[in-house]
Amino acid sequence: MSVVPSSTGHPNSARGRLPDGKDHLEGGLMRGTTLFAAAVATFVAGAASAGIIVFNFGLDGLQEVPPTPSPGTGMATVTVDPDTLFVDITGSYAGLLAPVTAAHLHGLAPPGANAGVIFGLMHTGGTTGTFMGSGFISAAQMTGLLNGHTYINVHTSSFPGGEIRGQVVPAPAGLLLLAAAPLVARRRRA
Repeated sequence: MSVVPSSTGHPNSARGRLPDGKDHLEGGLMRGTTLFAAAVATFVAGAASAGIIVFNFGLDGLQEVPPTPSPGTGMATVTVDPDTLFVDITGSYAGLLAPVTAAHLHGLAPPGANAGVIFGLMHTGGTTGTFMGSGFISAAQMTGLLNGHTYINVHTSSFPGGEIRGQVVPAPAGLLLLAAAPLVARRRRA
C-alpha cells in the first residue's frame, strides 16, 4: 500500500491505495488498521517537521494561579512558526466579572505556576471581547511554548493578576497512537 496526500487539502491527512489500484478499502481489519496507522504516522511526521503549528485551547478562572471564581471563559488560537520564531495570537472572552485591563502571553512556566510577560496583546470590549497580537520570541521561549510552558492571561480590575488563563498546551500526539491500540489488539485476537 502506498500512502499519498489526500485531495482534501488537509496537510495531515492521507489515504491508502490498494494493490488493485482502487482508492477505497475493501473490508478487512488489517487494511483498516494499516490505513489508520499510516494516517497517524503522517500526522505525527507532519507535526514533528518544521512548519506552522496551531494550538487551540480554552481559558477559564480555574487555570489561574491561584484559581479565581470567575464565570468567564475564552478561546484562543496560537499559531507559531518555529523556523522564524514568529507567534500570532487571536482569541475571545466572555462573561468576565469586570472589564479587561490587559491581556498578555506569559512564560516560561508549566501549568500551576506563574511567569513574566513575553508580550502584550491588544484587546477590545469590556467583559466580552477579543484579543490579538503577534511578535517574534527567542529560541528558548519557542522551546518553552512548544513544551506547554506559556499561557495567555486576561487581566481585569477585579483580578489584577488575571481573571482567566489558558495554558498553550501541545496536542498529545501520543494519544493518537494509543487510539490505535484497540484495533491492533482486536486484530491479534482474530
